[in-house]
Amino acid sequence: MAQRILLNDGTIAEPYKGPLLLAAGHRPFFLLAALYAAAGMAFWLAALEGLIDLPSQWHSHEMLFGFGTAALSGFMMAAVPKWTNKRPVQGVPLAVLVCLWLVGRVAIFSESLAWLDLLHLPFLAYLIGRMIVGAGNKRNYIVPALVLMLAALNALYHFHDAGPALRAAACLLPAIVALIGGRVVPAFTQNALRMATGDMTIACATPAWADRLALPAILAAVALELLAPESVFAGAAALAAAAILLARMLGWQSLKTLSIPLVWILHVGYLWLPLGFFLKGLADLGLLDNPASALHALTAGAVGVMVLAVGSRAALGHSGRPLVATRATVAVYFLVLGAAITRVFAPFDWALAVAGVLWTAGWGLFAIAYWPVLARPRIDGQPD
Repeated sequence: MAQRILLNDGTIAEPYKGPLLLAAGHRPFFLLAALYAAAGMAFWLAALEGLIDLPSQWHSHEMLFGFGTAALSGFMMAAVPKWTNKRPVQGVPLAVLVCLWLVGRVAIFSESLAWLDLLHLPFLAYLIGRMIVGAGNKRNYIVPALVLMLAALNALYHFHDAGPALRAAACLLPAIVALIGGRVVPAFTQNALRMATGDMTIACATPAWADRLALPAILAAVALELLAPESVFAGAAALAAAAILLARMLGWQSLKTLSIPLVWILHVGYLWLPLGFFLKGLADLGLLDNPASALHALTAGAVGVMVLAVGSRAALGHSGRPLVATRATVAVYFLVLGAAITRVFAPFDWALAVAGVLWTAGWGLFAIAYWPVLARPRIDGQPD
């Protein structure tokens, strides 16, 4: 029997009785993110071979505002109800959010209907903002604001200047990764290490100054990407962000996590953040020949790997399953990591195709392995 849910205002919510995929936002959006990551890359590889015709900036936009925003929606739909002790977005509002995302994927091919791609992110900001503000959860007021900033960059892409919008978005999505990662990585790591070792004194510490400066430093890099791209100022801001992000994680006991795949992947995902901003700083200062490598370190590396890390953990946790990575999950980790490493560091003509194949295989395997987790009821009988 479905259990009633006690909310933070003392009221009891009736159990959800609609379609299971609409019982919680992480269910449809993590699946959509995985399917679109795999299919979108396959389409792009086909376009590069001349097999199909796609707009030149379709790949960049869709990895950020298609795959990226689907993953963002999945995480927010899973995390915000926990932060606020509110009932998850379910049923009709969630169906509308999913439909707006799907409509956007089609609308970008039409000049007259491209504006429809702008609807998903504001509605996401509204749904999570209503919960956060309603709960007085001031610590997280910045989250819907960041989603709206991302929406503004999408509007800039469609109606003003696509290049700067895409480069700024490639820095802003990592800002959201840094905000969330800076909270969950040390907390999850500390809990996992204590459980694995039995040592309750293990602590994962974050310097307060680095925690305070990390997000402002990245937002400064975003602003300078719009106002003074490829300048010494943009380069200095990116290098400063890299240093702060690296200092932030030095006390997280990263090397002790190597035997726990569900944890080490979080550290590897986060490590792409300082690496990506370091490469971007070098590129802006004219010290890196291939600026695209820096942007792919931030997108395929930081965003792609951290989405994979958080998505696999959230899917297991919200399904009532043990927080243990299966062999298929570990294989997915190595495939997507291999794709990011190849795309960023391999200086060969064939590297792009190999990276694309690894990425497609990794996310395709994730969709296959996690379909039963996301599309079926929780195994413990609890409500979403």
